[in-house]
Amino acid sequence: MARHARAVQQPADEATWLRVRDLVAISEADPLAPFALRPEKQYVFSADGDAAVSYRVKFGVAMASGDPVGEPASWQAAVDAFVLAAKARKLRIAVIGAGERAKQMWAGYGLSAVPIGRDVVLGREQFQVTGRRYRNLRQAIQRSRNAGITVEFSREGELPAADILELRGMMAHQRKVDSRGFSMILGRLFNGLEPDAIMVIARGPDGHMVAAHRYLWAGKQDLSLDLPVRARRSPNGTDERLVAETIKWGQENGVERVSLAFAPFPDLFVNRKNLGVLGKLAYGAVHLLDPLIKVEALYRYLRKFHAFDQERYVMLRWRNTLRVALAALLLEFSS
Repeated sequence: MARHARAVQQPADEATWLRVRDLVAISEADPLAPFALRPEKQYVFSADGDAAVSYRVKFGVAMASGDPVGEPASWQAAVDAFVLAAKARKLRIAVIGAGERAKQMWAGYGLSAVPIGRDVVLGREQFQVTGRRYRNLRQAIQRSRNAGITVEFSREGELPAADILELRGMMAHQRKVDSRGFSMILGRLFNGLEPDAIMVIARGPDGHMVAAHRYLWAGKQDLSLDLPVRARRSPNGTDERLVAETIKWGQENGVERVSLAFAPFPDLFVNRKNLGVLGKLAYGAVHLLDPLIKVEALYRYLRKFHAFDQERYVMLRWRNTLRVALAALLLEFSS
């Protein structure tokens, strides 16, 4: 079966990319599926073509990104094909962002699982802002209303040129790079490849844009947050308001789940006062990433939603730990 698999050695051509797009379109309940479409990724398909593994090579590591996309029944065949293709090229294998469903498939090839965080997924029926538990979220949303923030929706392909220019200006002012990332960001706004992406825009009382969220379709009923942009002058609670309004919009447009991507190391932060020696070392190591991403601040924002979902893992062989860590950092944080 694996001998029929085809590995694309260079970033995918248009026909291959469109094949993967079709697989993403049937990848239900997988928040990371849309990010398989980053244009520099390479792909290995299952023999039947019903699933694919997306990856890049760095430092001799073939780094798979998230779970396979496509039919779950063909995931194992796609993983088998990927491992065979990497072996043929004498590459080490690793995965960043593996979910619970694929974890055992990779473990079958001798990869160990290192938990790195949890998906944050808001179901249309479960999302609420009432009750003491959601007090911080409710107050944040109300602060944005008190500040006169309004929210509007648009398909990316229909966004007026003036709004695109204003959004790009806000990103430039923030030095926000929309091409950085690997497993959990698609970026590259307004390149024409994602005309159906949902743009959610917050405006201040003067009509100027103060924040925006871009959501990608994962399957036909799920949205995944791709890139949040926020001006420094945006009122407190603006991001929370955008999420709440997106849930409301989704309820009216057949969206079952909205993913806010990923909460890194929540168990580390929730148990901070009770950490042992190793835990304290891990806590300090995580904060070394602060110049790139403020992980604890991200956790504190996401915990307001009380929507932590399945765990995500880095899958690797222990002897390759340093090499895989360096590869992952470069893939995620270089543009």
